[in-house]
Amino acid sequence: MSVSAAASLDPVRPPGVTPPARRGPAALEGLHRERDVIAAFSEITNEAITTPRLEDLLGLLGKKLCHLLGVTRCSVYLRGDDDRFRGAAGYCEQGGDISAAVQAQEAGIPGDQFSREVIRTAAPVLIDDVASDPRPHRRTMEHWHVRAMLGVPLVFDDEVIGLIFVDNVEEDHVYTDEDVALAELFARLGALFLRQAMLNADLKRKAAEVVRQKNMLAHLADVHQKLTNAVLDGASIHAVVALLGELSGKPVVLYNEEWEVLTWSAPPGLGTAEPPVVAPRIRALPSVREALAGLSAARPSTVVPQRPAVGLGRRHLMCRLVIEGQPSGHLAIVEAGRGLDDRDSKLAEHGATVLSLQILSERRQAEAEGQAREDYLSDLLHSTRVPEQLVRRGPHFGVDLSRPHVLVRFSLDVGGGTVSPSAGRKLIVGQMTAAGRPVAAAVSLPGSVIVLVDLPHDADPRELREPVAEVRAALAPRLAVRTAVISAVCRDVEDFPLAHRELRQIDELARSFGWDGGVLTADELGLFRVVAASGRAREAVHFAHDLIRAVRASDDDTLLDTWRAFIRAEGRIQAAADRLGVHENTVRYRLGKIRRLTKRDPTSLDSMLQARIAFQTLDLAGW
Repeated sequence: MSVSAAASLDPVRPPGVTPPARRGPAALEGLHRERDVIAAFSEITNEAITTPRLEDLLGLLGKKLCHLLGVTRCSVYLRGDDDRFRGAAGYCEQGGDISAAVQAQEAGIPGDQFSREVIRTAAPVLIDDVASDPRPHRRTMEHWHVRAMLGVPLVFDDEVIGLIFVDNVEEDHVYTDEDVALAELFARLGALFLRQAMLNADLKRKAAEVVRQKNMLAHLADVHQKLTNAVLDGASIHAVVALLGELSGKPVVLYNEEWEVLTWSAPPGLGTAEPPVVAPRIRALPSVREALAGLSAARPSTVVPQRPAVGLGRRHLMCRLVIEGQPSGHLAIVEAGRGLDDRDSKLAEHGATVLSLQILSERRQAEAEGQAREDYLSDLLHSTRVPEQLVRRGPHFGVDLSRPHVLVRFSLDVGGGTVSPSAGRKLIVGQMTAAGRPVAAAVSLPGSVIVLVDLPHDADPRELREPVAEVRAALAPRLAVRTAVISAVCRDVEDFPLAHRELRQIDELARSFGWDGGVLTADELGLFRVVAASGRAREAVHFAHDLIRAVRASDDDTLLDTWRAFIRAEGRIQAAADRLGVHENTVRYRLGKIRRLTKRDPTSLDSMLQARIAFQTLDLAGW
């Protein structure tokens, strides 16, 4: 057929439009493969709807590229904020998903000139024979048994944002120019798809964060409401800690600044019988100490990690309590069941604020009650109100004046102490309570503290000597207590001013003698109380020295000890002998010598009374 005849068979074509050129077999093949790429991305787009994870989408990209090139394995790397390319996903026809192994790898490390060339040129790089090519990282290639490899960059906006590597596991593979061009086209579309997927993932992440923050705010509002309602309903500190344990589902421990457990709580079902405390040896660890020291207003809570080697088997979320600008303890939420998270941090910080306010309120209330008790005891000691009113007000402070009481006067050495009488009062009251002798009321006076102690009906005030001595010894590191004097039993309102006056006189007498022997009871002083009341201390000392001068001047040192033992035994020879560890006749013999030296009978009632006063005077004077 002629050309003109062939032209006459062509369909009608507008004038001036030339017919398209005939495509050769290679061009048709290229067009067909481009359509395969577009079809592959159509499938990827459809599958992406049900594949939300970026890792899975990257694996899908690699899998499709493998199928297009007729190879069996690929790995995908993404560029991080630090410009390092870390493994993100992988696929292998024999093993399926190999993402975990790929994620342990990094491209572009020293010795990996192959990956660096792909990144630098932003173009595909082909290695036909890995074994003879110096560019790849040798150890990595041997580990993955790579024979030939094609590296393709994922380029978006002239920046390499990722890398795709394909190969045939342990087999050679010939990559044609068309394969390389196809991989480059696929990578360009893949970069667009990846960028869009990353933006979508970022949007989803931001949306999830908004939802999380919204849920967190709702949770905190609920926490705030429950804690506020509990405080308004008059809940105790323990009840608030129990509520925090219920809200967190974990054990909660409240410490004071000395790390003593104030209270704790654990939700039912955890099987926690004892508070999971942070032991002293754990607090001494540098890392733990540093974490706790870093707590501040800007960083109110921190997590103390596990230290199984030293007994800390669980993580502790620690939050500092601050009251009036001063550290006042710690609140701990202990990891159990669900791990610690932001909800626990916010809960601990909110709970610590509520507990700080509640502790401050209780302190203020205790101070007010303490001041009221102090005022009441001051009225009782100075008789500034009518007795009936004092009796009527007593029960408001837990004081039943129909029961016997004693006063204990703690004389403070203002030169040796480091706290004020007011602070000393708190220390003394706390130590008396710890010693099992609760104080009904206490008052601070210049240089002393007086406490009111309830007694059983049949008790002897001398039974208080030992616990008061223990209190004095326990206070020594913080409070210098010179003497402690226990009054006689007070059974009526009128007894208290007299007892108070007598305690002051005895204390003044002891101070004038320079006595700091510890604890005295007014009843023990007997007639010496009359001397104390008269204020004739110097005459008493002179009298005492005159009485014993002859005995002291003798060569027998046992006489004075025997006379003292005889007086303390209230004139009973057997008791004195037992006290001295000698025979009764020895005591009688020594008393005879005392009679001859002093020219008076030491067994007569008058002599015994005089000797008792003399020895008490000398004891106070330190002789």
